[in-house]
Amino acid sequence: REEGGRRSPEVTTFGMAQKQSVWATLPPITCGALTTATAMYPVDVVRALKMSAASDGKKAGTMTLLKDFHARHGMIGFVSQGVIPEMVRATYMRVLKFFLFPITHRALFGKETAQGSVSTKAIAAAVASLPEGFTIQPIEVSKIALQLDKENKYKNNASAVIKDIIKTRGWTGLFIGYTGIQYRQTSWTAAYFATMDSFTALSKTVVPNDWKMTQNLLGGFAAGMFGAIFNTPGDVIRSSQQKQIMASPPVYHAFSVGHCANGVSAFFAMGAKIMAEKGVGGLYSGFGFKALHLGGSGALLAMLIPMFKGMMGVK
Repeated sequence: REEGGRRSPEVTTFGMAQKQSVWATLPPITCGALTTATAMYPVDVVRALKMSAASDGKKAGTMTLLKDFHARHGMIGFVSQGVIPEMVRATYMRVLKFFLFPITHRALFGKETAQGSVSTKAIAAAVASLPEGFTIQPIEVSKIALQLDKENKYKNNASAVIKDIIKTRGWTGLFIGYTGIQYRQTSWTAAYFATMDSFTALSKTVVPNDWKMTQNLLGGFAAGMFGAIFNTPGDVIRSSQQKQIMASPPVYHAFSVGHCANGVSAFFAMGAKIMAEKGVGGLYSGFGFKALHLGGSGALLAMLIPMFKGMMGVK
């Protein structure tokens, strides 16, 4: 209705009386996820190198890994090698988790995440991560293949990686290391969403009340690092497993229940191998960079998504 020639506030586009579509959250979430993926990519390259080193028989220091990577790909490699699949993977998975988490929480527990407990948030986040892990798997395989491509066989082309894997290993080859991928995604997502509000509230004890962005940044960083404690072993194992399998002569496998079971057993076998060679600490190879990567990305997401929501008038 009109009041004095002006539209009443309750019928404006972003008025509180008008129910917001669940899809309205996608643009700000996407903007936050893409910005985060871009900022964190160079760190991700180093993290991938550290993770893959866990399967080597000898220790490989960070500087050694960086020099070797530089010799093969040059300085441009730190911002370009595998950048396309990484941007797609990182942006897509973050959009999916932040979009599905509140929807899943409402569906499972009939209430908003703000009214949820640590356990309900962890369960909802774990369930919400299932489609994420499955769908990013082929992208993850192509990404790590490009980052570890010593002979530049694939010319930094993700499509070439996928085509070669399907041709020589079958489409099941795209799911090499899937057990580790799903564990990695589920454990971090559950830990992050379960604790982010608690860490953010804790930050308010040392940060002024009107510094909301800083509070979100610190809370997201702490929650991201906390999640890294749980998901690092899975990431070390799966990257080592993928590296070992992809370095071996390709074997074509058709889909079967037995092949899936072999993938799970191979995951635990690789974990046992790493522990036998390096002890429990071997499962946390590269943890420093891993924690930096996940803490940094968690911080940026916690700060940027609310910021973009505010800019776009989304609740």
